[in-house]
Amino acid sequence: MKRCRAASWLWLLLCLSLGVSSEPWQNEPEARLQLHRLGMELALADVHPDLTLWWQQAVSAASDEADDRLLLGLNAFWRHWSTLSFVERQHLRIRRDALVISEEDRRALHQAAQNGSRLQLVQRLVPGYSDHDQLQRQLVRLLTLAEQPWPSLKTATLRPGESGAVVPRVRERLQLLGDLSAAEVVGGDPAYYDPGLEQGVRRFQLRHGLQVDGVIGPHTYAWLDVPPLTRAQLLMRSMLRTLIGDTLPSAYLLVNIPEYRLRLYQDQAMVLESDVIVGKGSRKTPILASEITNVVVNPPWHVPRSILARDILPRLSLDPGYIEREGFEVLDAEGQIVPPEQWQALLFEEGQFPYRLRQRPGSRNALGAYKFHLPNSDAIYLHDTPSRGLFSRDSRALSSGCVRVEEAEQLAIWLLSEQWNPSRLAELRANQHTRWLRVNKPLPVFMVYWPGWLGQDGLPRFRDDIYQFDDRLRAPFEAGQLDLGWLGVERGAMSQISRLTHTL
Repeated sequence: MKRCRAASWLWLLLCLSLGVSSEPWQNEPEARLQLHRLGMELALADVHPDLTLWWQQAVSAASDEADDRLLLGLNAFWRHWSTLSFVERQHLRIRRDALVISEEDRRALHQAAQNGSRLQLVQRLVPGYSDHDQLQRQLVRLLTLAEQPWPSLKTATLRPGESGAVVPRVRERLQLLGDLSAAEVVGGDPAYYDPGLEQGVRRFQLRHGLQVDGVIGPHTYAWLDVPPLTRAQLLMRSMLRTLIGDTLPSAYLLVNIPEYRLRLYQDQAMVLESDVIVGKGSRKTPILASEITNVVVNPPWHVPRSILARDILPRLSLDPGYIEREGFEVLDAEGQIVPPEQWQALLFEEGQFPYRLRQRPGSRNALGAYKFHLPNSDAIYLHDTPSRGLFSRDSRALSSGCVRVEEAEQLAIWLLSEQWNPSRLAELRANQHTRWLRVNKPLPVFMVYWPGWLGQDGLPRFRDDIYQFDDRLRAPFEAGQLDLGWLGVERGAMSQISRLTHTL
């Protein structure tokens, strides 16, 4: 493999040397700038060590050979990306041997070098992000911030109206990150937590999925302390995951696991949005692509054996009445109800429970009034829940893997709108009988993992990496050691931020 790659590079260099009319990269500055920016994006995402190395060489060596290698590497990456499944893209599973340079790409590069048309080749590599220009602006902004120190601010919890030595630094950081405007910075005691600063803190908390209360506690401090370089990497990895396919169906459901949010789209417009509860760290909600085929009204809950063993059986020794109180039925292998004295004797005297549990429909049923069935090998589905208070939490990784939907009834009404009007559906729900209702047209469902994205105001949004998909990132450079000149960023472009930093 190494010999083949070496021979290929020698062939490329020979072709380029024979082309006496070839234009050097420096004669196509826009092509080189865009190439380096595209390489930077994948280097930040840490998707492949060779790509990162080739990008580092291209921006530091300023040689045609390094730029050629980066261009061909980017071509190879996106060719490999097109072969990945939906699940592989969400996990960013890029094989170590993925970067296979094609002869066709080499010939195209040779031709473009001869006629000075490399820019066309580079522009073909621009990914289909929703707003690529804004993404690049935010990446440059974060990398500019990465050139300065970013000390930890974490200290005692701070509330509006209080004073503390950390307040000036919090104010500075919120300005740097775009959550506090200069107009909101008032005179007076710089250590005083004033109303203007509170508004900035609330915006920051909203942007990071935190409890929006203006209280600067451990969770808010933790996100304030995330360095700009890490932010750029988290954002870039998430943006890659948004490329879930070349085309999307006209209607689909998107569940963003770390955001605890569900969105229903129809004809490219969002028609429903809901908070959700997802699986805890030990029982993760899986990445999957499926479709809702049925809505089950008043579903019984057939308790999975894993939940029975880990959660319910240990509880029964302390609370034998739990089964009856919560509306469970104990079933034998034939599906017959087992009398309490029978299963209790076997459990408490012999430590055995060779039965299944089924929870009857009703107000205490764990699935609530609606279950949304989607075929998959993980026995995962979406459902309603009687525990409505849990949706008020900012961290909602609480389930055993299935997704609880706050607006389950609205989702059911939308799915069944062609067959059942809301009043008839309410009648079905009220009679407590279980009904399986087929959806006329199955609704595609994508469960994705996007802990970062761009908001409508252009600023990045971030969420906790609840399943540690991005906890072992390798930085493409050390913070404070990046020269942004190759990005076309003038040293005075962020002068206002630099002045702010030095004066606080």
